[in-house]
Amino acid sequence: MQKPYLQRIVNGKDKAMIFLNGYQMKYENNSALWADKLRQANWHGAIYQLWWDSGSYYGMKNMSPLGNIPILNSKYIHLYPHWQVILKRAKNTGLTYFSSLISCIPETQISLIGYSLGCRVIHYGMLNYKPDSKIHSLENIYLLAGAIRTIKWDEIADKISGKVHNFYNKKDFVLRDYFSIKGTYVYKPCGLSPIQSQHHGIRNVNITNIVNTQKHELLISLNTLAKSNYW
Repeated sequence: MQKPYLQRIVNGKDKAMIFLNGYQMKYENNSALWADKLRQANWHGAIYQLWWDSGSYYGMKNMSPLGNIPILNSKYIHLYPHWQVILKRAKNTGLTYFSSLISCIPETQISLIGYSLGCRVIHYGMLNYKPDSKIHSLENIYLLAGAIRTIKWDEIADKISGKVHNFYNKKDFVLRDYFSIKGTYVYKPCGLSPIQSQHHGIRNVNITNIVNTQKHELLISLNTLAKSNYW
């Protein structure tokens, strides 16, 4: 696992938004896409990326214990072992690196936005995070197609001044079929279902009819965000 790092993408005033990519996006240089869509959504603060080693299509075979068996050549054979490795990486990134990384930026008002497994990093990072209002104020958290369980968000919402905004799509094919039913994900993910909570700091946003698709893609989530002012 390569060490996570934080990089500034776009300058801004007073506030900062930190974005996290999802599964198999290790080599995707999509910072310009994030910046463009966040600006379209009227985010005027600074934009950062918290890069983490989320694996890649090319790394599946090398990470799989079945990778050296010639007869097992299909990418689907190696998908589950690769997925399990990246699940652990996301959790480790959150628990080990998250707090120290976000504490390094100069902006004092910080929001977080994650896509797919990037939401898992946020989840574990926030569970381990100890708020210090003298240094930073964590405001809002935005979950796009979240590949993370729907539990323990109340505890996280207590640590921020704004809300946890969960954007979910009931038709998301990947979250519905591969992560849930086929056993590669134990819990029902929040990108598929609302977070069941009465906490005033949790807001579920049903985008099922807005996106009207089964696809699990970053661009779909960002386009939905760009069309409305959620800040």
